[in-house]
Amino acid sequence: MKNFLKLTFIGILILSFTTMPCKSASSIKQKYISYKKVKIYTEAYNYSPNKKEAIIFLHGLGGNHNHGEFLYDKSNPYMTITLDYLDHGNSGHIPLVSWNTQLDLIKEVLDSYGIKKVHLVGHSFGADTAMMFAKKYPDRVKDIVLLDRAYYNFKDLEQFNMTKNLSAILEYDPESGLSKDEQMQYINMFWDKDITKTWNINKNVLLVSADTKNFTGDPSTDTPSLAKIISMIKENPSEFGIDPSEAELLPDMTEDNVLDLVNFLKTKSDKFDHVNNKFSVVHTSYTHGEMVRDSNAMNEMRTYVMNYLKSKNHTIK
Repeated sequence: MKNFLKLTFIGILILSFTTMPCKSASSIKQKYISYKKVKIYTEAYNYSPNKKEAIIFLHGLGGNHNHGEFLYDKSNPYMTITLDYLDHGNSGHIPLVSWNTQLDLIKEVLDSYGIKKVHLVGHSFGADTAMMFAKKYPDRVKDIVLLDRAYYNFKDLEQFNMTKNLSAILEYDPESGLSKDEQMQYINMFWDKDITKTWNINKNVLLVSADTKNFTGDPSTDTPSLAKIISMIKENPSEFGIDPSEAELLPDMTEDNVLDLVNFLKTKSDKFDHVNNKFSVVHTSYTHGEMVRDSNAMNEMRTYVMNYLKSKNHTIK
């Protein structure tokens, strides 16, 4: 039951912690770099010590470098760097993470590979990170592809009874390498940040907006809605492997809340290209989690990324 819950919810909101097989292992360089005396795991596809420009893939909370392996493909001519954030995967841990450590870590990775200009590709929390990095280090950024985040503030979701506790309890996966305290540090970072303050950057940005169908569930496949999942957990937390004391922290969410949430996300994504004339939006039929774990979805995401980066006028259909 717990596995069913995790896959359902992650498909709804966050992402799936899965390991993708590497397509071209012979062309990948593995490298640990040191940041604040902590080892950070990185990989580079199409590695060359002479390259000054590259893609860097930024994974979501609880993910790791494997989520960027959809870019390890012969259709991708760019040197492509993936990494495990602090407290994630093969990387080390520090007592306290912040936006400064998150952004300076990425800069340190780029510096270690000698990269002067970067194409940022971020999924979920990684999309927020991409926008924050471009705001802090604009001279290092060429363009950005956002895989379904950075077009709304999490704080705004509280009006639909989406809370920090909901995200923390249902998203937590010990296999990510994160402790619960470390996970909450990251949640506090993106939850309390006004991402709209990055929207005035002078960069070309493509948002690939995910389908929100999993929020509402699917009766034909007995897939419950987010509201139903929360109700089920609160009624029988032990069946889902959740401590009753944690289940008490879950909010009450109605089906109307879910519909209002879906409409909110659709409106925000539809209007994203109006907040900056350098921003573009495309909509995919794949959900947020499928973007980095479904093979067909990953092929589509790679096509979007490659077409956008190669387009001289940064237009895409």
